[in-house]
Amino acid sequence: MATEETTRGPGTAMKIVEGVYGIDTGFQDRTGAISAWLLVGSEGIGLIETGPSTVLDHLAAGVADAGHDIADIREVAVTHIHLDHSGGLGELMRDHEGMQAWVHPVGLPHLVDPGRLVKSASRIYGDRMEELWGTITGVPEDCVTATEDRETVSLGGRRVTVFDTPGHASHHIALLDETTGTLFTGDVAGVRMQGTVFPVPPLPPPDIDIDAWKRSIALMREIAPARLVLTHFGPYEDVDKHLQQLEEALDEAMRIGREVLLDGGSDRMLTEQLGVWVRDRIGKDADRVWASLDAANPLFMSAMGIHRVLRKNGELEE
Repeated sequence: MATEETTRGPGTAMKIVEGVYGIDTGFQDRTGAISAWLLVGSEGIGLIETGPSTVLDHLAAGVADAGHDIADIREVAVTHIHLDHSGGLGELMRDHEGMQAWVHPVGLPHLVDPGRLVKSASRIYGDRMEELWGTITGVPEDCVTATEDRETVSLGGRRVTVFDTPGHASHHIALLDETTGTLFTGDVAGVRMQGTVFPVPPLPPPDIDIDAWKRSIALMREIAPARLVLTHFGPYEDVDKHLQQLEEALDEAMRIGREVLLDGGSDRMLTEQLGVWVRDRIGKDADRVWASLDAANPLFMSAMGIHRVLRKNGELEE
């Protein structure tokens, strides 16, 4: 089950387990869209995820709500370099010297020089780039370290083990807090809105890999965490059921994609069909969570990602 309440609104913090706080970053002024995670340990505080720079004021407020100062953070880990997870890291580190960042080695060059990342995102978001993501600043090269699969790093003095978890992105990691058995999963465990039972697989371009994603799901089962903590949005303790539903949902999303696109349908038509499917699976809570879900996981992006997978597989012509 989910923790009964995991947000009181943007800029607030909720204790999940001892020493772990979830912060609602209030993306697009919506509750329950993007979270960050504060870890309090023997050597201070560490952070997992920053969100984009547009939410840094809410992030600072959430850290304060947990009883700490954002300037005291010394280590930050991001699960991957998509802008909703790490877009604010450069600005955060510019404003608060002395922070060290951890990121997957494939993602590291793009944090140091985000030019290609910004160019790629601009093709999708166009005039909304500034509104959504704000200023995207490079991270100083001497302040960011590439992670290694299954190594242990320190976040606030807490032992955190890093696992490579590709599928949603080639540069994706999950992080296990050894003290509490809490696995911070970024997007590889899907998107699941508070109070709902269905994990939606986020499938944006450019490098979705369904087979790798299923291997990552198998790895998460092998880790057997006490809870999964999703950036979108919150902690869930029904680990086995959640992962089983996610794996099935990956297959179902691809089935819908083939049904629409291989029959000559458009990405717009696929977006509509994905919306019908997700609403049906979420059920009575769909209207309540839809604005937050759309902010966290816009389905037009999944339509584009599925299209790209089918092209890469040779199932669709270029």
